[in-house]
Amino acid sequence: MKERQIPTKIRILHCADIHLDSAFSKASLMRGEERRAELRAVFSDLMKYVKSGNIDILLIAGDLFDSEYATSETLSLLQRELSACRIPVFISPGNHDFYSENSIYACGKFPSNVYIFKSEELTCVNIEELNTSVYGWAFRDIFYRNSPIAGKKVSDSSKLNLICGHADLYSPLSEQCPVTKSDIEGFGADYAAFGHIHVKPEQKIAGKTSYAYSGCLEGRSFDECGIGGAWLIEAEKTENGYSVSTKRLNFGRSRFEILNLDITGESEISRIQSKVSDEIKKLGYGSGVSLRVVLTGSVPLSLSLHGIDEDRLGLDYIEYKNETSPVYDAAYLEKDMTIKGELYRYLLPILTDGTPDERACAANALKIGLAALENREITKQMEI
Repeated sequence: MKERQIPTKIRILHCADIHLDSAFSKASLMRGEERRAELRAVFSDLMKYVKSGNIDILLIAGDLFDSEYATSETLSLLQRELSACRIPVFISPGNHDFYSENSIYACGKFPSNVYIFKSEELTCVNIEELNTSVYGWAFRDIFYRNSPIAGKKVSDSSKLNLICGHADLYSPLSEQCPVTKSDIEGFGADYAAFGHIHVKPEQKIAGKTSYAYSGCLEGRSFDECGIGGAWLIEAEKTENGYSVSTKRLNFGRSRFEILNLDITGESEISRIQSKVSDEIKKLGYGSGVSLRVVLTGSVPLSLSLHGIDEDRLGLDYIEYKNETSPVYDAAYLEKDMTIKGELYRYLLPILTDGTPDERACAANALKIGLAALENREITKQMEI
């Protein structure tokens, strides 16, 4: 019988932080259920790519779901999608989906092509037909205070060596599996697939190892801006081992974005909306985008932003965060019956009849007083 040829090029898909069954506690019950359905749909999109994209290995680096809210519907989805892909799938449970005897990982109902890491100790699984070793670990609680690869090396450097793990690469004191760059370099894998950090994923190098966070598959709030996705890794056999190349794939159907806009001097909602609309067009935002507009600058006290968000400007959702500073005029303050008006009237004789130094001091006192009364930051650059 002819021996099966080991492929010279292996394609791997790396994803993490999908958070199926997220609570969406700030949304209404109906909107929360809609968002959970959207996350399941995006996961199905990813699995469709796996099934049609000639992928050899799928790495899921933790937080596949939120254990506290995991439903039987999500378990059925995972069983169906992971079984249908018919390739080796590796899951490294993270702090939100940690492995325990009560978790759905332990139910024994996952298909045979799925390997779930169960121990905090580093575990190696060999895929002989692909000449590949996959190393991984599992959170067993919300905390995991050790680096499972510190002081360790791959067992066989002639193989394609992969890491699949949930970890914090930014703090050696982290309670969420602190893994350092020197840990990665010393271990000597060809590619390390990490989960835990949701935004701005980028490929990095430590020694011979390419490594990255996958980022979330789809953002769930303004803390997770941008288009969600995963990494496609191609590992090609060479005379000196494996050469790794990566490509970013976008799967997110919707996304969150933040726009900072200076509206100094504007006094009408219509003009502000027009500015926002122009920026939206420049950025190419439309259906599928939820936008937070942060308004900055100095504006007349009379400006009211009531109702400004009634027009979504072609977006799924828009909200405004007002971080402007009011510009006061003497006529307004003279008639104001609050403490701000009292402060102005108290300083007015000095502002009009004092010496140049006294007038400057009184003006500065008024600026600082108004800012303090409005809980604004006190700076040297303040303008009345």
